[in-house]
Amino acid sequence: MVPATSLSLPPGPRGNPLWGSTLRHEREPLELFTEGFRRYGDLVRFRMGPRPFYMVCHPDLIRRFLAENAVNYPRESGLPGPLLGNGLFESEGEYWRRQRRLIQPAFHRERLRGLVADMARSIQRMLDGWDARAGQPFDMAEEMGRLSIRLVGRAVYSGEPDDALCHALRRLAWLVNNPRHWLVQEVTRRLAINTARRQEFLAHLGRLDALAADVIARRRAGGPEDDAMSVLVAAKDRDTGEGMTDKELRDEFMNLFAAGHEATGTALTWAWYLLAEHPEVAERLASESAAVLGGRAPTAEDLPRLRYATQVFEETLRLYPPAWRVTRVAVGADKLGGHDVAPGTVVSAISYVVHRHPAFWESPETFDPDRFAPERAQGRHKFSYLPFGAGQHICVGNNLALLKGTLALAMAAQRFRAAVAPGWKVAIQPGIVLQPRGGLPMTVSPRS
Repeated sequence: MVPATSLSLPPGPRGNPLWGSTLRHEREPLELFTEGFRRYGDLVRFRMGPRPFYMVCHPDLIRRFLAENAVNYPRESGLPGPLLGNGLFESEGEYWRRQRRLIQPAFHRERLRGLVADMARSIQRMLDGWDARAGQPFDMAEEMGRLSIRLVGRAVYSGEPDDALCHALRRLAWLVNNPRHWLVQEVTRRLAINTARRQEFLAHLGRLDALAADVIARRRAGGPEDDAMSVLVAAKDRDTGEGMTDKELRDEFMNLFAAGHEATGTALTWAWYLLAEHPEVAERLASESAAVLGGRAPTAEDLPRLRYATQVFEETLRLYPPAWRVTRVAVGADKLGGHDVAPGTVVSAISYVVHRHPAFWESPETFDPDRFAPERAQGRHKFSYLPFGAGQHICVGNNLALLKGTLALAMAAQRFRAAVAPGWKVAIQPGIVLQPRGGLPMTVSPRS
């Protein structure tokens, strides 16, 4: 074994003599990582727990561990097993590659265009309800979360989730996105301790399991053919000719529906906050929507002309990436930026920091949707923008997320302005996703 003193290790803070940076990481991870980047540069070593932890900020180094040598840096599970099972978000190796091949066709861009009309109707119903709530504060995070559930439901199983199902998913999302709570859930599950939180988790999970079983049974019996679950039930492995088992289909349903909604809902919440803080951007977005749509619902043919709406969503994902870190664990020795990476090292690209790297983003703290205009985005480093991850594990639902974001912002902006409720202090809560702490109370007012 090579002595640690002979290794070339990246710089980093020492932190508390006993705990290193662990306690601060629990309290304020974004501040810790941002300060680490500003002080130590593109590769920072933190003392957190028994394993070395490297924060990687330079796109070239990110490309190394997420693409060029990805085989040395597999994912490590971070969510409770009973929810997602061995689905696409959690699996690795040959099984993951097989599942990815079978699932990918369900999310091709051209296929998603066929969902525009149904999604537009769901958005329209939400906006009709805003007319009666004008001027009255409501939680935009809850509203966007429920909208995202309904839009994902359309894509995954041609369903319009009812209020009870939306509530179950929102509560599951809350339990999962607050690490202390899902850790308690996992511990109590393993020890079979009967707690109120565990019972709530299992009750909501049971509701989703029942839905998944019903959807799978109906697709096997020849149900709808225009949704993701129909594609998955019909898919056959190119090598063996075998399809997915009911258990595999259940796990993928949970990954695509139960876990797939939260990131888009959170991103749309932050988009409304940024539009409220930048009325000039909101007015330009409304002008584009009025010019393209003229008050009607969008069609698939309108999507290329709603370019500014897409840019607003893309810029929101830069400043507030819901999946704010991309983490892997080295299984073998490697080098990053001339520094040694020992087996077992946790290597993480903190998207929140990478998206503010001044060498790759001009005025990185400024909300500027025009930076995603085609002429300005051309030539940008592929690994400087990570809202959907990068490399082989890039999110299979990235095109669906962009479609949902574009439609929701374009349709809402032509009808309403939004403002943060008076006196509310907006703060970030970095759980599994980057969400506003305590929600985001806002008011809306109709445009004349």
